[in-house]
Amino acid sequence: MRYTKRIFSVLLVLVLLPLFTFSEEEPDSVVWEEEDLSAPDTLLATDVFYHTPNEHSAVMCDHDVCFWRLDMGRMDEAQIWKVLTQPVTVIDGKQREQVRIPAEPDDLCRNYVGVVTCASQAVHVLREEGDWTLIEAYSSSEEGSAVKVFAEQFQGWVKTKRLKQVEVDQHYGLVIDKLQQRLYVFKEGKLFTTMLCSTGFAKDKTTLFHETPAGEYLMISWVGGFQAETLWCAYGIRINSGILIHEVPSREEVNSKTGEKTVSYRRCERYLGEKASHGCVRVQRQLTPEGVNAKWLWDNLSRNPCTKVIIWDDLDRDLAYPDDSLLLYYNPNGGENYHSQPTCSLVRDKFEPMTAFSYGELDQKPYKKLSPCPGCAPMPRKDKIDELNKKSRKH
Repeated sequence: MRYTKRIFSVLLVLVLLPLFTFSEEEPDSVVWEEEDLSAPDTLLATDVFYHTPNEHSAVMCDHDVCFWRLDMGRMDEAQIWKVLTQPVTVIDGKQREQVRIPAEPDDLCRNYVGVVTCASQAVHVLREEGDWTLIEAYSSSEEGSAVKVFAEQFQGWVKTKRLKQVEVDQHYGLVIDKLQQRLYVFKEGKLFTTMLCSTGFAKDKTTLFHETPAGEYLMISWVGGFQAETLWCAYGIRINSGILIHEVPSREEVNSKTGEKTVSYRRCERYLGEKASHGCVRVQRQLTPEGVNAKWLWDNLSRNPCTKVIIWDDLDRDLAYPDDSLLLYYNPNGGENYHSQPTCSLVRDKFEPMTAFSYGELDQKPYKKLSPCPGCAPMPRKDKIDELNKKSRKH
């Protein structure tokens, strides 16, 4: 009898168990973690620790999706795309008009905490108080400005009536990483291609105005080519007062023997992938494997509505080395560069696919003599990463 009852109890549990464990709705206490399909490739160089722009601010951001809550340097395609396609709030005015931002919501306040460029520079709206709105931004003070806050983050007040919201392009967006010195082109939600760039380099405290301010910007005006001392900068697109995205500069050289004139990029091209400019963002002229370069940006990005540009700051960030198992590629038949992919626009078809080797072998023969390809943006050598970290700004 006892055995019969035990059998009955077991059968009853088996019958009732699915009712408790396989219901259509999970209880609130059960948390399911979805697979992170946007996780970055951990073999690549990534930040040692991730920081958000707003993490040390006096007033914290409570927006669900916002540039100021993004982890700078983390290649989370889904989150980045949400931010790249969000509308922005700008101060209404002319493209090169700059507004001094007071520390207090008072017309008589002369304590200015930063400068914002009208029309193209987005501001982070934190709260409204009467006729004033508390905003956050990176200061766009230029050389000679009375507000000597250069590329630093600040919070201050602006008249609410001067703010307006602007829609942005929904097909393309750009991310510029000041630590990695890479420009990332996003297309319809995915990372499309990676390019080498050079942002502003302040050699010392007397040239802090050369630093490229981080933040959100609009590609507001197709300015075109312009002369900068002895350098010619083609395909200039304004994003912030005097700061433009343009092709790596060239200059005319004259052969002393023949008198023949040629255009040379050697002076500036060798510095792509590290800070080198006076504030503008220099972009590679060589085509990426996806066929993108500075001219492509000029030809393809939206002018109305404007394409959004995110610039990640490098303040207090450090870059770790790539994993030694990361695959790189080279042409053993006389190739002088190492590459990020087995095919590259700068390598003739007959030498492709190229031969693979590991990042850990990069400083060994025969790879030690190879230079990074100026087209496909391979990971820099360890000593170059040390230089990038040294050039990053520290508090």
